[in-house]
Amino acid sequence: MLNKNLEFNSLKVVKKIVSKDKSTTKVIFKKNKDGKLIETVLMNHNDGRNTVCVSCMVGCPVNCDFCATGKMGFNGNLTSQEIVDQIMYFARELKGINEKISNIVYMGMGEPMLNFINVIESIKVLTDPNKLALSKRRITISTSGYVSQLRTLVEKGFRGRLAISLHASNQILRETLMPVVAKSYPLDNLMRFLDEYVELTNKRISYEYILIDGINDTDINAIELSKLLKNRLAHVNLIPFNTISGSNFKRSSKNRMQKFAEILDKNGINYSLRVTMGEDINAACGQLTTEILEEDAETSSA
Repeated sequence: MLNKNLEFNSLKVVKKIVSKDKSTTKVIFKKNKDGKLIETVLMNHNDGRNTVCVSCMVGCPVNCDFCATGKMGFNGNLTSQEIVDQIMYFARELKGINEKISNIVYMGMGEPMLNFINVIESIKVLTDPNKLALSKRRITISTSGYVSQLRTLVEKGFRGRLAISLHASNQILRETLMPVVAKSYPLDNLMRFLDEYVELTNKRISYEYILIDGINDTDINAIELSKLLKNRLAHVNLIPFNTISGSNFKRSSKNRMQKFAEILDKNGINYSLRVTMGEDINAACGQLTTEILEEDAETSSA
């Protein structure tokens, strides 16, 4: 039989977890090739959109202080098929209830620009009119700011959406929170590239900013961020910090987040104060990490 000789799926479902409010589904996959585990998230938004948050690596080498995935270290790149198969799983699930994937965000485990070739190949499959036929406008790549690879991405014709993991209002603070990327690609260099990208594409850049109590959420930080993004085509996603194991960081208070947002608004900076989805199943921003034991992986199922 053909299906005995050819492997159509590169991933096996180990565990499926649904949030209490049913808005978020996290699936732990095992790679058929080497048995390593990854996590993928489906978010069902109130407006009817279905967004898949896809992983591109096992773990992550960037090691940002606020991110559980970075604490795992780097355990390998995913192939383009392994990336696409995460999405195909949810596409089949949604088809069963007469729904479709609306958006794909490369915001799961890993840094997309450090698995460049496989990420690009996966996007080709996703946007191929004879395959998934998704619009490039429906795809967002989130990156911590690897400028060299971003330049190559643009040269290869990428015209989807870019989300920049910023999380700091100045270079010194960024080096503290994100030392690996910030020291290699200083904030000034990153912003110059993004200005070029906006001029070329006329597309707005999204800036991800996790609010951490007493670290990057002060009035001064908000003023600095406003100055950094003033007169730029930008939108800031303010994200409440989500608890991760082994971290002393705490989420900013609601009052502090609101004050931070008010300062941005006063200075004419577009922003959204994100509603956390999937925190109760460790599926929220910065929480993805495969901490279940290998023997659990053998016995768990969807």
